[in-house]
Amino acid sequence: MDFFLSFPISTTAIFSFLVFLYYLFFWIPKYSKRKNAQNIFAPIVGGAWPIIGHLHLLGGPKPLHITLGSIADKYGPIFSIRLGVNQALVVSDSKMAKECLTTNDKVFATRPKTIMGEVMGYNYAIIGLTAYGHYWRQVRKIMGLELLSSRSLQKHAQ
Repeated sequence: MDFFLSFPISTTAIFSFLVFLYYLFFWIPKYSKRKNAQNIFAPIVGGAWPIIGHLHLLGGPKPLHITLGSIADKYGPIFSIRLGVNQALVVSDSKMAKECLTTNDKVFATRPKTIMGEVMGYNYAIIGLTAYGHYWRQVRKIMGLELLSSRSLQKHAQ
């Protein structure tokens, strides 16, 4: 503490100002920059209400696929809508859907964490509510080999 008191106030102020400028011009831009791939977002459909999002657009006399098709005509084959507080990506082109489900399959295989999944799903232990990962792959393997095998299904069908 005595070290800082030995300098005049003007020297300390100038040093503090230089540290602030260094932080402002070098640290903040370095850590706030995102990669170019992360800055590209799908267009967000306008007209979302604060709590319900775009649900008012989807609940009408027209079927859902026709409503989403008319939105796709306006915003393109890939766009984003809000379903309540969650963001949803709508892909209406077969080539883009194939790329989403083959190239980025691990990203799209996970589910959002909700309170319902934690409370009713025994802390995300149910396969339909758990996120993609090691546990999900193990439970899926057990389901395929034991629960949904032809021997097991024949046994319970009789």
